[in-house]
Amino acid sequence: MNDEARSLQREFFRIDEDVIDRVQHLKSRLMKYAETALETVFDHLIGNPDVAHYFEITDNITYLRAGMLAHCDELFSARFDEHYYEATEGMGERHAKLEFPAHVYTAAYSNMFARIIELAMADRRSFKTDDITALSRITHYDIELSMGAFYRHIMDKRAALSSDAQKIRHLVD
Repeated sequence: MNDEARSLQREFFRIDEDVIDRVQHLKSRLMKYAETALETVFDHLIGNPDVAHYFEITDNITYLRAGMLAHCDELFSARFDEHYYEATEGMGERHAKLEFPAHVYTAAYSNMFARIIELAMADRRSFKTDDITALSRITHYDIELSMGAFYRHIMDKRAALSSDAQKIRHLVD
């Protein structure tokens, strides 16, 4: 996707300069909340019998925590540059390679977002409505991009397997 298409896509999500400025201004607070919110995300994942085996491994959580915080740092910087898009695409692909159902990722994202909002509202400098709106816009955009990459990777893998199967059938016939 080129820069113009990405710009139109952000426009559709109503990510304008005010949203970008607001999120960038809140970044240090958002990162503090994200670090705390990660604990509840991993607790939730460990409590899910479909994926618990993966998240019970300390090295996996260490790797994922670092990756999730790096992505939050990128997202809350709200630069929407090539690096951000590459990182988001890579995240979606890595999720697809783990072969967990899509709801695992969307639920983790949703739970983290909800926890960040809870922490922000409990803070003595509570978020304003415009802060929550701005955070919601970029978060939903980010989910769209990462889940799009997730499904593209799955579809590409299926297409490659189908192509290989057709080649084998042709050789056997």
